[in-house]
Amino acid sequence: MIKSFCFNTLLILLVAFPCLALEAEEAVPADSTLERDMSYFYGFSFGNMLKDGGSPNVDVESLLKGLSDSLADNPPALADDRREKVYQEVRVRQLRTQEAKKAVQDAQEKVALAQVEINLANAEAFLTENATREGMQTTPTGLQYEVLVNAGGKRPLATSRVTVSYIGSFIDGSVFDQSGDKPVEFGLGQVIAGWTEGLQLMGVGDKFRFYLHPDLAYGAGSVGSIPPNSLLVFDVELLEIR
Repeated sequence: MIKSFCFNTLLILLVAFPCLALEAEEAVPADSTLERDMSYFYGFSFGNMLKDGGSPNVDVESLLKGLSDSLADNPPALADDRREKVYQEVRVRQLRTQEAKKAVQDAQEKVALAQVEINLANAEAFLTENATREGMQTTPTGLQYEVLVNAGGKRPLATSRVTVSYIGSFIDGSVFDQSGDKPVEFGLGQVIAGWTEGLQLMGVGDKFRFYLHPDLAYGAGSVGSIPPNSLLVFDVELLEIR
C-alpha cells in the first residue's frame, strides 16, 4: 500500500506537469542555488495544480509533512481507509472544478457564436445600403467596389503575379493591415477570393476600394485581429503585373 500511495502521488505530478518528468531525466549540476530554485519551482507548480483541482485552501503544514514523509520513504501517516476517503474527495473537487470550467467555456462559446451571427448580419446590412451609393458597382459574386483612380493600364489574369499597395480596414474605419512603404507581391491564386476577383478588374495604376462580404474574405473563421464574419474594406493600388 505504501508503494501504491507514493506511485499515485508521483503519477498525479507527472500527468499535471509532464515537463517535470523530462527535467528529471537530465543531470542537474551540484548547485545549491539551483536546487533551491527548483524546489521553489516544484512547490509553486504544485500550488497551481492544487488550485486548478479545486483545493486552494490546503493546510500547508500537513502538506509539507506529507511531502517530507514521501521524500524520506516514511510510511504514510494516513490509514488506508482514510486515504481512500481523501482520494475520493480529491476526485469530487477535481470533477466539480472541471464542470465549472466547462460551464464557463460553454457560455463563452455561445457568446462567440452569437457574435459571429451578429457580424454577418451587420456585414449584409452594410452591403445592402452601400450598394445604393453613387458610383458603387457590384459583381455577380457580391463583390462591391468603387474606382478611386482610373489609369487605364493593362489588367492582370487569374494566373498573374502582381505588386500592390493597400490598406485594409473594418466598417468603422479602423485599420487592421496595410502595406505601408513596402508594396507586396503575390499570385492572384494565393489571396482571398475578393482580391482574386477584384484585381482582375483593375489596370496598372488603378486604385480601387473593395467592400468584401465575409464569404469573399475569411468567412466565419478568425484570422489574426480579424473577427469571424467581418466585412473588410480594402483600398488597393495595382502597381505592376509580373
